[in-house]
Amino acid sequence: MKKALFLTAALAMALSGAAQYQLPNGGFEEWDGGETSEPAHWNSFASSDGSFASLASSPHHYRRNGGRPGSDGSHYLTIYCQSILGIKANGNMTTGRIHAASMSAASEDNYNYTQRSNADHCQPFSGTPDSLYVWVSFYAASETSKAQVSAILHGDSDFKAPNQEDDTERYCGRASARFARTTTSATEPEWSLVRVPFVYDGTSEGAYMLVNLTTNAIPGSGDGNDSLSVDDLRFVYSAWLTGVSIDGRAVRYFRKGKLDYTVHVDDAALLNPAEVVGTPEVADATVATEVEPVDDTTTLVSLTVTAEDGVTAHTYRLTLTTGNPEGAFPLAIGDGPEAPAFKLYPNPATDAVNIDADGTVALSDLAGRRLQTLEVHGTARIDLSALPAGTYLLSCGNAVRRLVKE
Repeated sequence: MKKALFLTAALAMALSGAAQYQLPNGGFEEWDGGETSEPAHWNSFASSDGSFASLASSPHHYRRNGGRPGSDGSHYLTIYCQSILGIKANGNMTTGRIHAASMSAASEDNYNYTQRSNADHCQPFSGTPDSLYVWVSFYAASETSKAQVSAILHGDSDFKAPNQEDDTERYCGRASARFARTTTSATEPEWSLVRVPFVYDGTSEGAYMLVNLTTNAIPGSGDGNDSLSVDDLRFVYSAWLTGVSIDGRAVRYFRKGKLDYTVHVDDAALLNPAEVVGTPEVADATVATEVEPVDDTTTLVSLTVTAEDGVTAHTYRLTLTTGNPEGAFPLAIGDGPEAPAFKLYPNPATDAVNIDADGTVALSDLAGRRLQTLEVHGTARIDLSALPAGTYLLSCGNAVRRLVKE
């Protein structure tokens, strides 16, 4: 679906002027030249700036033929760690620009940044994605090494990563994942799909998207054989409902991934589609209603949810009937009490975190791997003592909270 997705996104951009909801060349199909040239709309050490840019300018990447299983593309990207004058330079690729100004890998003078004055080193962006999906194959000499993929939707400024990644006044939202090696062979890729939710905890209006790929999340920590292959990076926008109500009463057994329902109503007046309300998962999705009366006892109602990108859509179909066909179920008596706010404290935490919620709470790492799931109806306590220090995600329904364990 790589090429179709890119063409659709390009068409959507053309129709809406400056609107941009996907990265250009997120499938790494277009390149500026040969196998060590830069992918179109992406930048490597070859186009870096800073006082040590000339030393770092040798290629740290390849264009590879093929792709992940199921891909219809012809190429993918591989970046790799390289030693320069005895210093490990991790593989690095960005939609911005690499700034190389220090021989110390961990120096704050080395960073990736959005350079708004140069169209080749910035990516204007219109959307607010719900998730980042990307296929990766990571080889590392050490089983403790972690590659990283990050996307930062930031404001109208030359944003620096990682220097300003925690400055909430500069960014709108971010998605970041660190992951261990997926293969034990440097020559045989084993692909994994990484799904990362965006967390919108910044206060800036989104204007630019800065995406960074690196073989090692810790600067200078890699090995000369470490390599990260990347294919089909795309942003996902929600076009789901979290519930449907009729006359203020919920449709029973609703699941957002289930699209067809047959609902028994006692009163024929409830066949009026004005009484049918769908609740979108995110506020920037739109819901359109279509009605098809069948007879005096049955009406078909379609609720089409279209995501912010104008492309992603799902249609829920409800057969409303005063009869009792097989498989029909009655409406719930009511929507029930409003769920309490989803809270966690303390944050940062050390050995445990307290949760206030009503529903299923999931604890995940930044790679999207679920570590723990529990039902919470009120207050609960999650033991964190077995987890290493780092950043995790806690979710309940549509709410996602970032948790820092110290």
